[in-house]
Amino acid sequence: MVFQDETGFTLHPRLGFGWARRGQRLRVPTTSQHCTRLNVSGWVAPLLGRYGMIRTERGNREGFLDLLRDLYRRLRGLQITLYVDGAGWHKGVPVRDFLRTHPRLRLQYLPAYQPALNRQERIWSSRSLRGNHQLLVRHARRHLGYRAANNRGLDTSETSPTL
Repeated sequence: MVFQDETGFTLHPRLGFGWARRGQRLRVPTTSQHCTRLNVSGWVAPLLGRYGMIRTERGNREGFLDLLRDLYRRLRGLQITLYVDGAGWHKGVPVRDFLRTHPRLRLQYLPAYQPALNRQERIWSSRSLRGNHQLLVRHARRHLGYRAANNRGLDTSETSPTL
């Protein structure tokens, strides 16, 4: 059982804000690189205690196929069931061809995210985030059964929340 995902980072981070003397422009020296991205794809096999990560040129099907080759080589001799999300680059003719020629590897697609299965989503939708923040915190703590970490064991909904 192996899980895989990929991500990409821009190497030109946005600068927040800063102070400069009146009439002078703020200059912040950086080593950022405009129009450059770092794309990484990784996998983890929790039952084996193994993991891997590779840098890919782009977060596309070719990058995914590079990861599959790396994974197949590094888990030599093992049957591999790889769980991936439903991204379009995890599917298609090139991926099916790769799976056909590498019989030890099998793909399983994870289901799409379902907000109804997440308890926190119900809390967020039950109260407007623009409403009273104290009420929202009290409601969330009461709903999730939080208890105060004091020696009296008071319910946190009766005390002021600490955030």
